[in-house]
Amino acid sequence: MSIRFKNFVERVGKESEFKPMKSQLQNSLIEEAERKYKNYPRLLEMMKEQWPEYERQANISHFLKDHHEEFFYFYFNTLFPFRKRGFNIDSIETPTPVDIKLEFTYVFKPREIEAIKTIIEDLKLHTENDKNIDEVAESTMKRIIIFTVSSFGPMVQEIFGRPFAFQFSSIEGKKLDSGEYEVNAIISGREQ
Repeated sequence: MSIRFKNFVERVGKESEFKPMKSQLQNSLIEEAERKYKNYPRLLEMMKEQWPEYERQANISHFLKDHHEEFFYFYFNTLFPFRKRGFNIDSIETPTPVDIKLEFTYVFKPREIEAIKTIIEDLKLHTENDKNIDEVAESTMKRIIIFTVSSFGPMVQEIFGRPFAFQFSSIEGKKLDSGEYEVNAIISGREQ
């Protein structure tokens, strides 16, 4: 685990308490991405360079499908401190020119899990409803992944020129024998 990951979790936890209500977590993650004053514009520029060949048909779904590796991996691994080897995108479907469905998987390493638990304990988030720290950590890991994807929506919207958002249709997590925790989410993106 990198110091960068620990600092990221700490900042986001303090700003949002990892709460999805009133878009606290998503807004905190959007601000976190925008803080990357060199890389945020760099990703926007990469997207703008590729968009013209899709723009005539407003084919945002194929734009994202064709360039998912460079865009999502840059977003997760450069703007955010998620490990490249822990992250995977599969099962990409584009039912319409403005709809995309993706399966995201991220495997949290034990040290990343411990960093999340430490922040939860420091902020006393597990005592709010007398919940078990492991239970709170697992739901936090799921939220971090789905809301990081959701926070990518405003960038897509800026390229697309119309309202666009990502929403999850399912999310699962499981402990692995290695002590890692795998989060798997089916996420849909669509024009709003």
